[in-house]
Amino acid sequence: MKLVTWNINGIRARETAMLGWIDAHLPDILFLQEVKAATDQIPASIQRLSGYRTFWNPSQFKAGYSGVGALIRETLVSKLGNPSFSIPDFDVENRLVEISFPTLTLLGGYFPRGEKPDHYALKLKFFQSLTARAAELMTHGNDVVIAGDINVAHRELDLHPSQQKDDATGFRPEERQAIDALLAVGLRDVFRDLHPDEAGLYSWFPYWKGARERNLGWRIDCIYASPKLAALAVAGKIHADEKSSDHYPVSIEFNL
Repeated sequence: MKLVTWNINGIRARETAMLGWIDAHLPDILFLQEVKAATDQIPASIQRLSGYRTFWNPSQFKAGYSGVGALIRETLVSKLGNPSFSIPDFDVENRLVEISFPTLTLLGGYFPRGEKPDHYALKLKFFQSLTARAAELMTHGNDVVIAGDINVAHRELDLHPSQQKDDATGFRPEERQAIDALLAVGLRDVFRDLHPDEAGLYSWFPYWKGARERNLGWRIDCIYASPKLAALAVAGKIHADEKSSDHYPVSIEFNL
């Protein structure tokens, strides 16, 4: 099972690149962030993509802002059963989708950035609610995945040394502690487990000139899984050859 998270920074602008990437890589699960489109603005070529079921929490809070989605491959449905779709009641600003199979629940999110004080409080509350939801699901025996653009670099290893400032948005102590709390309920940072000490693995780059070319980045696009599922992970990759968005796709392959 290949699971991918990708902040595409505008689905209409990325239509061609996204379709080409899907055709080349055939993800079983693809979570999308920053769709930046209402349902009727999402290209039909993606909404009705052959071999996939699509689910959306589109841009309704504000036009051209936020919005998330998920594509589930039909071959995975044949294996795991029909999924159900919901938007959790703690969702804010069209940032979250939940896909549930009989034994597996997937949550795909675009976490608030939290630059201004009110949005920072919203971000921390979003983390708390999602952590509680993951703990609840795991208590009932579900395998759980949380994937998306989390807008936090957890450890020094997850961002370039030039970016390591305690007051930097996405690296403040409370944000990093929110990741600690997420892991404390039993979830694993699967990509980091597969690459425990490897530096320079980044999925997003600041907008100033030359940041991407000089690899001055952050690893903020993450996939967390409950222990039993995490133990089945066999490969994790940041797809740095796909440069159509300001984020790279990130994939984990599970032996499932």
